[in-house]
Amino acid sequence: MQVPLPNVVMSDRPPPNSPLLSNASDVEETVATYAWPHQSRPDLFGIEVEAFPVLIDDQGPAGRLRLLEGGPNVIDVVTGVAESSSHILERRNTKLEFATAAGGRITFEPGAQIEHSSAPQPSSVGVRREMTAVWDELRDAFWERRVCLLSLGVDPWNEPGDIPQQLTLGRYLAMDTYFAERGPAGATMMRNTCAVQVNLDAGNGETRRERWLVANLLSPFLTAMFATSPGPGAQSRRAAAWQQMDPTRTGFPAWEATYDVDPIRDTVDRAMSADVMFITRNGETTPGRVGWTFAAWLRDGHPRAGRPTVEDLETHLTTLFTEVRPRNGVLELRGIDGLPQAWWHVPLVVAGALLYSERIRGQAIELLEGFTSRLGDVWHLAAASGLGDPEIGPVAARIANLALEAASHDPACFDPVDVAVAEAYFEEFTLRGTSPADVLSTKMTDPMLALAWAAPEHAMKGAT
Repeated sequence: MQVPLPNVVMSDRPPPNSPLLSNASDVEETVATYAWPHQSRPDLFGIEVEAFPVLIDDQGPAGRLRLLEGGPNVIDVVTGVAESSSHILERRNTKLEFATAAGGRITFEPGAQIEHSSAPQPSSVGVRREMTAVWDELRDAFWERRVCLLSLGVDPWNEPGDIPQQLTLGRYLAMDTYFAERGPAGATMMRNTCAVQVNLDAGNGETRRERWLVANLLSPFLTAMFATSPGPGAQSRRAAAWQQMDPTRTGFPAWEATYDVDPIRDTVDRAMSADVMFITRNGETTPGRVGWTFAAWLRDGHPRAGRPTVEDLETHLTTLFTEVRPRNGVLELRGIDGLPQAWWHVPLVVAGALLYSERIRGQAIELLEGFTSRLGDVWHLAAASGLGDPEIGPVAARIANLALEAASHDPACFDPVDVAVAEAYFEEFTLRGTSPADVLSTKMTDPMLALAWAAPEHAMKGAT
């Protein structure tokens, strides 16, 4: 079927100084450079965490603080913190971004979610120290205005329709339009979800191939182990939204067996088969169309935008939201719900231990390789049933034990405090076949009780 092309009103000139792509070989070369460059540095750790700025009144949650509208708004509060902080630096330009003294950055999502990306660190303790320093200051400043920074997979007290799209860059407006053509899940993802993302180095050669394999095999189990967004028929409403959003750019590689695993080819296949979300020319961004793939653009060109360029492909790669996304030699594990801060480092310990220890990585492959051809199905079960699924629960317990074994024998990478927190988490949840979603679901009838569990720092201040 012929797919209508985007109605683009723009010059046909490509971005300046960006070479045109001619064929699949050019795509593979760009993917290899952008997503899978050779690495020579030691393995590093990083996480990205998000939180909703939830307004609180005497009865409980009362909407969300706006990003730029009203006074004060989210940007006003963070700007005020940066003026006196030694951990958050002041904005130096018009971008909605703040650097941290440790080398991380604070950015914002379309629903005014605050996102903090840590600097790459040689161990878990460096990540934790940056996170603690930054979020202690943010929480104090927001709570002075009766705003709770809530990190859960989904904001349980607001719907996407209640929260406007608050980022006005062409990219975000085009994403909103593109996703609306597919249904409501895109708006949910953009405005009403939060995640914890673990960032780990991919490595080179066979190490890279094994880490890519283990990261994907592990991902559905991370979704189940750390679910915090329960709802009708779901342990993770956040994961369910991703599953409904756009199958051309989400999910997992289409493997039949472990011998199919090829990081660069897997990424090229995904990039070529994914729909084009938007095109940018001369500073103007126009949404793509459902069914119009990057392969079609490469093959046929576009009547106004011309052939895709290297810059177009690099932008397209940033719109691929697979559960594990390769980027600049880093594996972004994206399948984890937002978590209360006390547990932010637990998924880092799990994923880091399984990917970075060669011995444990081999054991993880043996444990998980039977899921290679059905990762999508396991992902759906993880979102719906979590650790209550009779197959997922026991395997998750074995994953937890493998992670503890590796992390406890590597104190240079995994601080003993972080390992102890992970062990306590597993004893409370994973080894019992439950997740935080099971606890949260019992508290949702009382919003203040749920808030006290999800954000105890604010609950204690509210009680006083």
